[in-house]
Amino acid sequence: MKRLEDLVQRAKKLKEKGLTTGEIADELNVSRETALWLLTKGEVAPADIYIEWKSLSNTFRLRNVAAIMADMIQDVAEPETVIGVATSGIPIATMVAEELGCELSMYYPRKLKWEKGEAQSGGVLSENFARIEGKRCVVVDDVITTGSTIKEVAEYAERKDAEVQCACVIIDKRGIDKISGFPVLSIFRILRL
Repeated sequence: MKRLEDLVQRAKKLKEKGLTTGEIADELNVSRETALWLLTKGEVAPADIYIEWKSLSNTFRLRNVAAIMADMIQDVAEPETVIGVATSGIPIATMVAEELGCELSMYYPRKLKWEKGEAQSGGVLSENFARIEGKRCVVVDDVITTGSTIKEVAEYAERKDAEVQCACVIIDKRGIDKISGFPVLSIFRILRL
C-alpha cells in the first residue's frame, strides 16, 4: 500500500465484510486506534507504522522466517508448546512449532472482539489445539505494537499454571525488551528517533 487512501479503503471494505475494529487492526497490522482512525478519519492520526505482509504469503519465505525465529527462541528457551496469537500470528507460529518440534496452541486475544464503546471480554485459548496447563511455552506473533496482547497471553498462561519463557515476533514496533519478566525477541525492531 503506497498511499494512505488505499489503506483507508481497505479498512472500510473489511468493516463492510463484518469485521470488528479489533479484527481490522489485526488484519492490517496496525493498532486498534489506527484502525479506528482509518474508519473514521479523525483529525489527528495516531503514530503508527503499517506493515505489508504479502511477500511472506509464499510458504518458502515464511518457513525461512520461522527458522530464524525458532533459532532465536532456542537461545533462551526450551518450550513444549508454541502459543500462536490469532489471527496474523498463526501461520508463523505453526511453522515455528514445527521447527521446534513443539505442540501448537492458538490464542484469540480480546482485541479481536474490540469495538469502540463496548466492554472488552478476555481472550481465550482454542480448544482445538494443544493445552498449555503446566507446560513451558513461548508466544509467537507477527508484530508487537504496544505489548498488551503478549501481556494478555502471559496473564492467561499464568492462570493455567503455564510458564511463558519468551515471546518472539517478526517486528517489534516499540523496542520492547521484556514483558511480564520474560524476554521479547524480534527479527526487526523499529525505533523512532
